[in-house]
Amino acid sequence: MKMRKCSGLLAAVLTLSLAVSGCGTDGNSETTAAESETAAEIETVAVEDGSSETTDSETGEDSSDTSSDTPNYSAGLDDDGNLTDLDVASLVTLPDYKNAVLSQSDVEVSDDDVQAEIDEILESYGETAEVTDRAVEDGDTVNIDYVGSIDGVEFDGGSTEGAGTDVTIGETSYIDDFLEQLIGHTPGETFDVEVTFPDPYESNTDLSGKDAVFETTINYITETTLPELTDEFVAENLSESYGCSTAAELTALLREDLEANAQYTAVWEYLLENSTFSEVPDSLVEDLIQVNVDYYALYVSTYYSMELEDYLSYYSQTEDDLREELRESAEEVAERYLIAQAVADAEELVIDDAALTEYFGDTDYTDYVDYYGSGYVKMQVRISQVASLIYETATLE
Repeated sequence: MKMRKCSGLLAAVLTLSLAVSGCGTDGNSETTAAESETAAEIETVAVEDGSSETTDSETGEDSSDTSSDTPNYSAGLDDDGNLTDLDVASLVTLPDYKNAVLSQSDVEVSDDDVQAEIDEILESYGETAEVTDRAVEDGDTVNIDYVGSIDGVEFDGGSTEGAGTDVTIGETSYIDDFLEQLIGHTPGETFDVEVTFPDPYESNTDLSGKDAVFETTINYITETTLPELTDEFVAENLSESYGCSTAAELTALLREDLEANAQYTAVWEYLLENSTFSEVPDSLVEDLIQVNVDYYALYVSTYYSMELEDYLSYYSQTEDDLREELRESAEEVAERYLIAQAVADAEELVIDDAALTEYFGDTDYTDYVDYYGSGYVKMQVRISQVASLIYETATLE
């Protein structure tokens, strides 16, 4: 059974840091409104109940930039993408991967899955409007202001300070049923929202278990109108980035990518669940953690003009806390590296120029090599190549 080749390039800037949902160790990472202004896009206040997520994306620097600030993504790897100074065969025992059994349901892609991808693309071309002439409904995105008080006394961090904040009912995480109480109210209304803080409330223990009242004003409802997916729309907006000229071609490409991703995920879940390790070298894990710490430092410096230490302090964290939060994911990535190396050694897989050309297609991969290093790029290609190899002989049940 042949696995579809994923048309994407490197699936992620970092295979590890994308698995980290936020900086807070307790999942309740809030700052005061004043701190939110200082931290630019860090936009959480005491009423929020959930992790404050930043979006892991490209660092925003030119990919050919090889300044000393760039994390060493290829740490622990040689130029051929091989793990250095490790006896991989003694560290990992592979399952009978040539006779892997995978679940059919894990690799199936539904029409709804494809439509969700289409909708995500169309959303970036949607037109938004501020609506003020109807009541708020479940699922609406609403811009609100609020001032929180306990026993009539306002508390720090419980106000938007008139700056307004966007929330989506059913998606944005606020304490208690705060957002649900917006339903039925109309923009322009000011009313009280009554909630009870969790007990304990780690972000501010002084608020634990207390009843609070938030004087809330609905400013407007945001409605987004999506364009229609037509051949004309695809040709005009997506032909360069997706290489498609019709809606049918785009739909087929998105389905192929989703299938490739599902197959890749299924194979690697099988390998991780069925391989055994005598040891996962701490040196490799520490290399991966350091890469991600350096990545976060570069990210917050680029987008927030802050030092990592200062950024983490808004979440009552230190660098040591961040390292421990990264450790579990780093260990899984290290296991993935060990498995990929072991399969490649057993099957004599070589990541040469031909393999890179097949993986990247018409894309010039030299910028990726310049930025991430040859070792990291080739390891990612090897991981993909291993998934394809195993899927070819797998049985679906």
